[in-house]
Amino acid sequence: MSQPETIEEELAIIAEALEAGIDPFPPKKEESGRLRATLGWFMIIIIFSWVSQLLYRSV
Repeated sequence: MSQPETIEEELAIIAEALEAGIDPFPPKKEESGRLRATLGWFMIIIIFSWVSQLLYRSV
């Protein structure tokens, strides 16, 4: 589908979507802090593993 060239065309597309029961502007999903926390803990474990390997080799 090509981009509308005028505001009237865009408004017509939005009106058709509303008539069909489609929400043209759905609400944004809130980010879950769980993914960020999981990634952070994973990185901490990896860094801890690298540091312990370096210390083990140096002793």
